Amino acid sequence: MSVQRSSSFLSKARSGSVKGKMALVAEGGGQRGIFTAGVLDAWLDAHHDPFDILIGTSAGSQNLTSFVARQKGYAKRLIRGLTRHKRFFHVGRGLLGKHFVDLDWYFDKTIEPNRLLDFNTAKKNVKAREILFTATNARTREVAYLNPLKSHNSWVDLIKASSALPLLYKQGVPLNTPINNDEPANTDFYFDGGLAAPLPVMEAYKRGATKIVVIRTVEDSYQAQSPWLQKVSAVMCASGQCPKTIDFLLQHEKAYQQALTFIECPPDDVEIIQIFASEKLQSKLLGSADAHLKHDYKLGQQAGIAFLKDNGYDAPSKPAYSNVSTTRFDATMFNEMAPSDIHFTDNAKSA
Repeated sequence: MSVQRSSSFLSKARSGSVKGKMALVAEGGGQRGIFTAGVLDAWLDAHHDPFDILIGTSAGSQNLTSFVARQKGYAKRLIRGLTRHKRFFHVGRGLLGKHFVDLDWYFDKTIEPNRLLDFNTAKKNVKAREILFTATNARTREVAYLNPLKSHNSWVDLIKASSALPLLYKQGVPLNTPINNDEPANTDFYFDGGLAAPLPVMEAYKRGATKIVVIRTVEDSYQAQSPWLQKVSAVMCASGQCPKTIDFLLQHEKAYQQALTFIECPPDDVEIIQIFASEKLQSKLLGSADAHLKHDYKLGQQAGIAFLKDNGYDAPSKPAYSNVSTTRFDATMFNEMAPSDIHFTDNAKSA
């Protein structure tokens, strides 16, 4: 099945008229999630939220949270502020056996009065539909699809688990998961959803979606194959036992390849639309310059508006929701996670 290009912002893996549930899948990508924030903010301005199923991975889960909370600009503010603060990411701290990325500090900041999420609005807006955040069980390595409306855990803990890279946030996030109705909840630790489900399009299809919109934070040519990882794993895994770090990365790469195969050759009853930036994003997984984040946020807004126009929706003319707040969220994922992808800056504004 051929891939049709409708504009520089979009790629369609299938064309045609299909009816059924509509799903939105938001990829992770660390600070590159600011592109997703721009797309979703443009949709908030246009009152555009027709989705029956919303699935987010890592930064994508955080962006979807601010989207359904109708807090335009929330993700942008936290990505430009908190994720660039020296308290959030510090190499020296990791070398001392602590977290490289301090998600505890980050999420504690989000409960301060000027950064509160409107969970009441979020719950109201997803009451009649599904919202899911991917996470990876640290013990079984299996993907978990966490629904904040049905979970025993808080909404914040779920998006924290979805964002906890094992290389940077070491022990994972403990969550209580019920085994069955007759047994008490079991406590397991969870890592970033990008390990087991970096691009959960197949899950959206399994849940009945016949039209899937995917917001991507990589280039449209990205194939999730890292030559450096293959070379390193060939040497370090020669004995049959891989170091945990390499094993995590190989798992991510395999899962990503499976998702890309599904997107390129989807079943006949599903339409998949991917939203890419019109040019390569300037932001990185971590350590992006503020100017690059601003640039990528604008690319996201442009892509969001282009999607609306190309698909017959009204483009935004004025702010759409009366309870628009400030800005929100991001964390980390595994896309293109090579050593050269981590850059450092020390010019973040005080959080």
